[in-house]
Amino acid sequence: MTKLIATFRIVTPMFLGGANPSEQAELRVPSIKGALRFWWRALMWGKVTDIADLRRKEAELFGSSDVGQSKVLLRLEKYLTSTQKVTEAWPQGEWKRYTGYGIRDKGEHCFLPANDWKLHITMARNLGDDAESFLNALKLFGLAGGLGSRSRKGWGSTTLLSLEGAPWQCPSSQEEWNNFMQTLLGGKQHITAPYTAVTNATAWNSAAPETDAAKAQAWLGSLYQKHVKATDPKADRAQFGLPRIFKGTPPRRERRASPLFLHIHQCPGGKALPCALWLPADFLEKTKAIPGNGESALQFVESLNPAPASSR
Repeated sequence: MTKLIATFRIVTPMFLGGANPSEQAELRVPSIKGALRFWWRALMWGKVTDIADLRRKEAELFGSSDVGQSKVLLRLEKYLTSTQKVTEAWPQGEWKRYTGYGIRDKGEHCFLPANDWKLHITMARNLGDDAESFLNALKLFGLAGGLGSRSRKGWGSTTLLSLEGAPWQCPSSQEEWNNFMQTLLGGKQHITAPYTAVTNATAWNSAAPETDAAKAQAWLGSLYQKHVKATDPKADRAQFGLPRIFKGTPPRRERRASPLFLHIHQCPGGKALPCALWLPADFLEKTKAIPGNGESALQFVESLNPAPASSR
């Protein structure tokens, strides 16, 4: 058995509800495992190009009712104590209300930033390539992922601070974050994917660091809000996710999670990076083309560099 200990930090408020989200936030292994499966699938496309084969490999690694126990066992060591109900007003039109649509209305509790938690990982022997694919998913989750409501909009961002038992050094600068992402995501050959996955169309970027995570999230959220609202024609805004309703135009009620991920990375030492990851794939089952060819989303990713320096 190979044993690892991964230490993560919550970087932005995490709205991760349990049985009673109006009374308590809750972090559980199934939520973490679900996120790791997502990032594992995202990285596997290209190595596997058949959906049935992908599902079989995923079940063999993470377990299923048909295959049996996972080859990777997870145990959560909880240090999370700071949870609170959001009571501040988020005025209509503010970036928080825009990126956190619905969170404030539900009155949910959240985990506060700067909370750390440890994940104990036991990997079966002789995993071969599966060990590397799992570790890559773990690292990508800690570089660009999050947990809870609106995690694709920068809420609930997580950072992998340390990893005992495997090589890892948490990026401490914009250049290091971009280099890690290049190592994990670069060199892909496939142009398209039937689900949210890494292809040669994937794009990522980070802005210069802010002095803390709250300022980084505010800068990134405000930039995102202005950019999406400036995207024209309005129909092209669907590339940022659906459903989406506009005044004076027919609403689009199809469901499609945003292919654009906003993320705040915590650098050792206190500074924080505003980051973005674009993972285009078939947009809808019947309409595979991305609205506006995803050009506005790509422009947003490219716009991150070099600001802030406090928003210059």
